[in-house]
Amino acid sequence: MTMAAVGLLFAAVTTGQELIDQVKATKLINDVKTIEMHVQRFAQLKHRLPGDCDADGVIDYAGQDSDSDRDDFDNNLRASFYSYSVQLPTIPAADAEDSLESDACALIGATITEGSPHTVTTARDNANVWINDLKMAGVVSDSTPNRIFAKMVNEDFLFVGKVTDPLDEGRGATAQLAAYNAIVIHNVPQWMARRLSTTLNGQDARADRSRVRLLTRGYGSYSNKWDDTKDEGGTEMRDSMVTVVYFFDRVPESKRGGT
Repeated sequence: MTMAAVGLLFAAVTTGQELIDQVKATKLINDVKTIEMHVQRFAQLKHRLPGDCDADGVIDYAGQDSDSDRDDFDNNLRASFYSYSVQLPTIPAADAEDSLESDACALIGATITEGSPHTVTTARDNANVWINDLKMAGVVSDSTPNRIFAKMVNEDFLFVGKVTDPLDEGRGATAQLAAYNAIVIHNVPQWMARRLSTTLNGQDARADRSRVRLLTRGYGSYSNKWDDTKDEGGTEMRDSMVTVVYFFDRVPESKRGGT
């Protein structure tokens, strides 16, 4: 009788944890889809992507690339990239210096400096630009701090920007051709990343193909499989943290050469 009770209790606890995991995974999936929807809504309104200040089709901020100074393992550093203030950025006047525009893309589109018109741009290392663009366009509420807006259910942050595809780099493509608009999510538990891949890719067999891919920590390439992260004994670590990229716009080629 006692063993039976223990078995029932264990089953209940296990089932409860599975339900909690399912809820968390579903929330992450829905949040990523919602952010993609906000980005596409902005594009319909403004005819450019949020954060694409020069309107060349590529978001200016480095979502993740070999030059990014974000540490894959430092949650506090990633948090510091987002503002905790709810104050909207100031839009420069028509004759303002473009260097004064640092928090969002200018709605006016151009300024005059020393008699020459030019496109207003923002610093490439400002992670807040895409969110501030959404706020100023009325796509999302301006009452939520950017740091809260960008924080996911896995207790870490996502970034929207350009990702330099490592396979394009290997083929010697130019930086412009190798840049793809993407959502990068840091420190996602491996089991949650696989569910995200299954939902958005339709499979979790390969982690280096289609729209959702597994970035190696520190960046530089894709991992082939979602279970590449293992312990010293070679066992898959279900709760190990991985970095995920979701190409919501153009998708890089899936293979290098014929492999």
